[in-house]
Amino acid sequence: MEQTILSFVRAQFKASIGRASIGPETPLFSTGIVDSFGVLELIAFLEQTFGVEVDPARHALQEFDTVAKIAALVARLAPKAS
Repeated sequence: MEQTILSFVRAQFKASIGRASIGPETPLFSTGIVDSFGVLELIAFLEQTFGVEVDPARHALQEFDTVAKIAALVARLAPKAS
């Protein structure tokens, strides 16, 4: 899951990343890679790819600050197998 999210971030925000290398713990906001509009793109990707429902009003921007945090959020929101 983390690799899928990282690949999306690298492709979608390529212009913001430039030649920098990013990994699962790279801050996405403080480095300017993702802005508030980018979060909406990211949420749409997460919902479509992982079948989760992300309500932006219920989650702080800090939960989207690194790929690792985003993957943890998706894991919490994913439907539990019964």
